[in-house]
Amino acid sequence: MGDAQLIVTHFCIPEHVMCVAALGEGFINKTFLVKTSARQQYILQCKNRSVFPNIPAMMENISKVTHHILSEGGNTFRLVAAKDGKWYHKDTDGEYWACFTYIPDTYTFEHAVDIDLVRAGGQGVGLFNSQMAGFTGFLEDTLPGFHNISYRFEQFAGSLKRAQSRSSDANESNGISHLEEVSSLVEEVYSRKEQMEAFWELVRSGTLPRRVSHNDTKLSNFLFDKDRQVVCAIDLDTVMQTTVLFDFGDAIRSYANPFPEDHPLLQEVKMDLERFSAFSQGYLCKAAWFLNKEEKTHLAFSALYITYEQYLRFLMDYMDGDTYYRTRYPGHNLVRARSQLALLKSMEAQLPAMQHVLSEIFNTL
Repeated sequence: MGDAQLIVTHFCIPEHVMCVAALGEGFINKTFLVKTSARQQYILQCKNRSVFPNIPAMMENISKVTHHILSEGGNTFRLVAAKDGKWYHKDTDGEYWACFTYIPDTYTFEHAVDIDLVRAGGQGVGLFNSQMAGFTGFLEDTLPGFHNISYRFEQFAGSLKRAQSRSSDANESNGISHLEEVSSLVEEVYSRKEQMEAFWELVRSGTLPRRVSHNDTKLSNFLFDKDRQVVCAIDLDTVMQTTVLFDFGDAIRSYANPFPEDHPLLQEVKMDLERFSAFSQGYLCKAAWFLNKEEKTHLAFSALYITYEQYLRFLMDYMDGDTYYRTRYPGHNLVRARSQLALLKSMEAQLPAMQHVLSEIFNTL
């Protein structure tokens, strides 16, 4: 990877650059803060091309989204062009870099530690979806198959086939295979397959309209002011046109579970209805105006769909030998899968209550 101090000189920053310093741990992208001689500061990022195979298209998507938000009077960061006019610079190692303005006096939170922050997170997701509701342009599909459960089932079938092959070898040596260990979890996957495919068909057919969605709605991807009021969404690498219900559902999976997604005490894992209600209130106060009847009807179920998909993906990665998700210990993906299944079962048990909460909120708006 190129030297950030040198890379920044390839961007059209009008102020004098004083220094470039690493910012955060950089799980996906390597990020740097660019300090200048003026008040305006910048963010410099080396994008992860193993995660994002088409970074030029991704940067064009981000440009369209931020331009739309700014044209509507909203708040967001501004991309800085490279000196060749592109929204990225490609260094001699083939790495892609992007630069954009830093928004001062804002804060991020890693976790929703109280109900008020859960509600504020809902406002953040709802604000972004609302800001993009009038977008009429076209965004490239930079992550093909993302949230497509039919595609995930094809992947899962391949994982099962590989696991069955390894299982035969293990049986010959009197070992216990991953497949034997997770046989009951595989049954849980297929017992819900028809239901999940039916939801995906609503997306595929356009019954649930395709809108601009963020696709990574964790709390740390939203900026807040000192009063915890939402300022804007950040980390727009995953923006695409699909149903906004994926944004809502993934947020509920994260915000309404009081525990991390790898919590090992399954009896404690649950979807907290108070958190669900607070997030939904925050989201719908910003987004209810543009949702159609089908979107409102299926809003609650989207949380089950996304949680199920994540359960399937953790289980699949465990069977494949932990090739995708970073793990901290042997069996970590299995713990994650079991925890997500426990969360899913909690959601299934509370689906009527979730739908009632949403109905009550819609009636008050």
